[in-house]
Amino acid sequence: MFEYVRGLFSDDLVVELSENRITFRKIGASEFIEIEPWIALQTLNGKVSIKSIGAEAKSLACESIQLTNPFSHPRCLIANFGLAEKILQHGLFKFHNSKFRPAPRVVMHQLEKLEGGLTDIEERVLRELALGMGAREVLIHTGERLNVHKQTFDTLMDIVHEYKSKK
Repeated sequence: MFEYVRGLFSDDLVVELSENRITFRKIGASEFIEIEPWIALQTLNGKVSIKSIGAEAKSLACESIQLTNPFSHPRCLIANFGLAEKILQHGLFKFHNSKFRPAPRVVMHQLEKLEGGLTDIEERVLRELALGMGAREVLIHTGERLNVHKQTFDTLMDIVHEYKSKK
């Protein structure tokens, strides 16, 4: 019930993932935000804390702050699940800019490192990232970029399922 109420205050989204950019696009509209997937971590007294996320994190690089991109790995897109999840949570809250914790329906779209398609493990990672971000329902898409301007989540669901059945 509570998730349903949170969903009323949330927009359906397509989240496009690449090594250098994460894009949150509102389904059925032209609204979007892009963030750079950088995170600045500081360790004090053995405790790690997040200092900044996005482009501003790069400006904080110094001896006491570790700068990392959890979406950068030579073999797969996700190098660090926990940090990737924090970046996606940050992006979702930035996109919704609301006092309520959003619970959107989300289409996760990995744009890179798709040679041979996604494995079950990679699909699960994308699904778990979306759920950890706060999504109440998740679709995984690996085809062409989706035209979100004149679509609904339900029509995208049909497109994603149709693409999967052709694979």
